Parts: sequence; structure tokens; C-alpha cells
Amino acid sequence: MLPSRSGKLVLLREVEADDLSLVWEWENDSEMGLYLNADPGKRMSMDEVKRRFQQYRTDPTSGLFIICSLDGEAIGMLGFDRLYRDIGTCRLFIGIGVKTHWGQGYGTDAMRLALQYFFRDVHLNKVQLSVYDFNTRAIASYRKCGFEVEGVRRNIAYVQGEWCDSIEMSISTEQFDTLAAFWDLTQPNESNDESDRPELVLESGYGKPEI
Repeated sequence: MLPSRSGKLVLLREVEADDLSLVWEWENDSEMGLYLNADPGKRMSMDEVKRRFQQYRTDPTSGLFIICSLDGEAIGMLGFDRLYRDIGTCRLFIGIGVKTHWGQGYGTDAMRLALQYFFRDVHLNKVQLSVYDFNTRAIASYRKCGFEVEGVRRNIAYVQGEWCDSIEMSISTEQFDTLAAFWDLTQPNESNDESDRPELVLESGYGKPEI
């Protein structure tokens, strides 16, 4: 079970069964598909959404937070996979599904809350993510959170008549500790003993997990 956290703009909470219709809607949105998968035509069935939900509930290496506005409206999702305790790393993906909330800092606030959880509660050493080079808004947000470019995978996908690259970014626990003091993050809404979560042993895909 994942903890709930509250930030300046958003709440993070674990995905629930009642969220699946929204997750399905976001997964099948063409703009979300473009930014997360470099494929605006990609579609996902409700059966696949449900299968992933069950895997998130049972696989200790992956999980999904729902991003909510402070009034409780679900506006997006933030997921992780490849969570390895032995080497202290995981990979994240994030998508704001309510487009009226794009470019207003909700994703940045959610990412900072997630980093707080993974570095301070799970005690990871490094958090990674991938982003397509045309997603400049996301890259700017990740930089605000302290992510730095680790490498570039060239010509990873052919999108709208052009090849695009996958930008590999990461942040270390030392970088987080330096920056977190300036973010003024609030404390968790509720405590959650990490020992209740089984030991972690994995995202294929470049912007989000393929489970």
C-alpha cells in the first residue's frame, strides 16, 4: 500500500478501482499517447487497464499514484517501475490527464512529492525517467525537480514525419537533499510502514511502463 502525500498544489494517493475509467480515458487520449509513448494512435483496452491495476496491487517493483488537485479532483497519474531495493533505483512516469491543468505546476509539485517519498521513505539512491525530446514542457518541469540529463538514445521513434530522441534523466539522493530544502514540501498525510510492502526485486517503453 502506497502512502498519501499533500503538496502545495496536489495530493498523491494510491490508485483505486474507482479510478480505472479515468485511467482508461487518459491512456487512450491522443495527446497523452504522443507525449508518453510517441504514439498518438496507441489505444489500451479496459481489460489491459484492469490487468495493470492488479499487477500494481501485487508487484512490489511497480505502482501507480493518482494525482489530485487539493479539492480532491483526479487530474493525472504518476507511476513507477523497476524499483530495485538492492541497488536503490526506480523509474518514474507522469501524465496530467486534465489538460486545463497543463503548464500550471501540478506535474512539478507531484513529481517533487514522489521524489520525497522515494528518497526519504524508500531510501533510494537514484530515480530515473525517460522523456521524448519534443516534450519540452516536461523536460523543463523535470529540471525544476533536479533531474539532469544522463544520456540520449537517438532516433528512438518516428513521430509525425520526424525521428525523435529519448532523453534519459536522473536525480540522485544527494541532489535531492540539496534542493528539497528550497521546495518547502509538506509532510505525508498519513504514515505508512514500508516494511508492510514486500521486498522489491523490474518500464520498458520510453515515457511510461509497459508491464
